[in-house]
Amino acid sequence: MIHLSKHQLFSLMFLFEVGSTSVFALGIDAKQDAWIVILLALLIGLGFVWIYTELQSAFPDKNYVEIILIVLGKKLGIPLILLTLLGCFWHSARNLREFGELIIITVLPETPLLFINFIFLLVIIYVLFKGVEVLARASEIIMPAIVVFMLSLCILVYISGDVDFTNLTPILGDGIKPVLKTLPSLVVFPFGEMFVFLMYWNYANEKKVVRKTAMKAAFYSGILLCITVVMDITVLGAKYVSIATVPLVETIRLINIGNIITNFDAIGVIILFFGGFFKMSIYINAAVLILNTLFKIKKHNKLTIIFVSIFLLWFAIVFEPSYVFHQWMFPFDVHYFAVVYTNIAPLLLLIIYKIKKKRSEL
Repeated sequence: MIHLSKHQLFSLMFLFEVGSTSVFALGIDAKQDAWIVILLALLIGLGFVWIYTELQSAFPDKNYVEIILIVLGKKLGIPLILLTLLGCFWHSARNLREFGELIIITVLPETPLLFINFIFLLVIIYVLFKGVEVLARASEIIMPAIVVFMLSLCILVYISGDVDFTNLTPILGDGIKPVLKTLPSLVVFPFGEMFVFLMYWNYANEKKVVRKTAMKAAFYSGILLCITVVMDITVLGAKYVSIATVPLVETIRLINIGNIITNFDAIGVIILFFGGFFKMSIYINAAVLILNTLFKIKKHNKLTIIFVSIFLLWFAIVFEPSYVFHQWMFPFDVHYFAVVYTNIAPLLLLIIYKIKKKRSEL
């Protein structure tokens, strides 16, 4: 049996939520009000975390696949499970392509995309072969380092004297409409993605603290993402942030204290690497768990991991012809596809479960 402590779960969820999202400027379509979008999305996201954990608390020893089958039965449940499986594949493949492209852009411009993605997947496969507990213990070590890195960068950027808080004004200069228009995408990404932990919460040693731990992870990661976006905008300006490929790296490059403390690009790459690593590992392992649970595979778990990884490598290279296409797909992803299995499906499941429970008590 796999057993995860509350601290291990917190570390996994925190790193998953931060993931590679800290590299991008979330909500920048709202320009200088991007930080407001993040805070509003965080509040709504906490509501969805409550929904996910409420569903889990009803079936504390079951994973998401088992919960779906109990609530909906096989005829309705299996299509939803397959959609969720496709979602995990989809997110994993897009994250893999994203990671590879950004590594090429930032540090290895002459390296083939296929080679970068292959090496990255090999590392993930190796860790997943060791098991979820090893991944969780690694997250306990890496999480404090990521937090220290991010906060240190904010301090160094401020000391460098490049921060201009007037870049955050005028607040709501274009009204509330741009904020509301951008809000739904952030509710799905990254906060709605917390649904994937419905495949992990049944491993918790302390079932009663799952909700509290998940809420704390979502809250602290949301605040960190908000701080990061504020840093990017105050340094680069909202207009430049909106067109920059990797705003965080561009911000870090400006750190220069007395021509002595400079060249911190490597820290941005480290954050990028570990964020992408944990996010992809959690999604890939969730896909493996879904397959194993659905088809009742108790052995050959390593073969499932290899199968999923090979498919992802092929999909990430073949399906998306370019990084521009990757970015173009984002609105479709969050508004029409991911929202179904990240937000709508868990909510409907909880409603159906509550109705069934109330009827059985009559």
